[in-house]
Amino acid sequence: MRMEDNKRRPNVIMIAIDMVRADKRGCAPVFNEMARNGVLFSEMITHAPYTIASLHAIFSGMLGFQTGVDAYYKSVKFDNENCRTFPAHLKENGYYTVADLMNAITAPHQGLDEVLVHDENKDDLMVRHKGILGRLKNDSRDRPFFAYLHYSCIHREIVRNVIRKYEDFDESYFSDIKNNERQYEEYVRMAGDYLEKMIEETKRLGFYGKDVIVVLTDHGCSIGEKPGEKAYGIYTYDYTLKVWSYFIYPDKLPRGLEIKTQVRTIDIAPTILDILGIVPRQGPKMMTGRSMLPIVAGVDRLDRVAYAETAGLDGPHPSPFEPNVFCVRTKKWKLIYNMSTDRREFYDLESDAAESNNLTGKFPEIEEELFRKIKQRGME
Repeated sequence: MRMEDNKRRPNVIMIAIDMVRADKRGCAPVFNEMARNGVLFSEMITHAPYTIASLHAIFSGMLGFQTGVDAYYKSVKFDNENCRTFPAHLKENGYYTVADLMNAITAPHQGLDEVLVHDENKDDLMVRHKGILGRLKNDSRDRPFFAYLHYSCIHREIVRNVIRKYEDFDESYFSDIKNNERQYEEYVRMAGDYLEKMIEETKRLGFYGKDVIVVLTDHGCSIGEKPGEKAYGIYTYDYTLKVWSYFIYPDKLPRGLEIKTQVRTIDIAPTILDILGIVPRQGPKMMTGRSMLPIVAGVDRLDRVAYAETAGLDGPHPSPFEPNVFCVRTKKWKLIYNMSTDRREFYDLESDAAESNNLTGKFPEIEEELFRKIKQRGME
């Protein structure tokens, strides 16, 4: 690619706010500002309700069994030979690529020129991430850059004040949802302060409105709705699966558009490449996700069936080496299958958003069709 072609491509800044559930974005005003200035995908489903498998799916646009990373202890199993991450595609097209992670194992390193790791207990992430963007502005004048910045302070607070404090079925936690919710909302407001300052920094540096800015979360968090799951990664209920993302790029995307069509986090990578006009290089394994630009344009109005799975570190049925809880979700129906207990849960999400009324056996044709998709691990 000619250097003049590189200069025509925008920088890509991706900010991940770890663990912000979809129903709590309203806690911080900055989310409303981003919605006014870009496209909000408010009905997005994560592939996995924990960071390791979720980020590998986001970076690759593939499901966990395709990449090899479908459990907590399998990040080293990422199939570098046959899977291509979107940072790898960016690097092949002239981008300088940097990621700041909370742990080296949380995302694939493929295609990254720099892999940085912060200490969420010591580092000031606002100062750190502003510094990374400032350095990239000064050092990447002759080519575009990609920066992934992971804000992990909600994770830090949940680990300190929930995971390490309570047992899996601790009645003092699960019987106090209002207090849990109040505490969690404080963490979201804290994240909102960080994000507001980061958006201000992108404006000061001249990125905002000129370059592609993607803000997302990797998964949600429990506040005690279902005994056995203190925080995340144990079950596949919507409080951890329903996520969101914002895309801000006025050159190609409208302002103030909320997309309520169901999409998946595996659709993020192909969407970024589509915005940039980069066609994924053919390889043994292609991205399962699809660009969301046709939905933005109004050409595609169909909800996308989402497949999710988890492999809990703790909880009632730990399975950190292999996934053991699976689900398929449409906009209306959701089937969960727990392999450890051989138990199904089947919900009508339109009338039962809290997933409290198990309809297993009531609509057998729909249930069996979704179970077929689970057995195929989301693939047709």
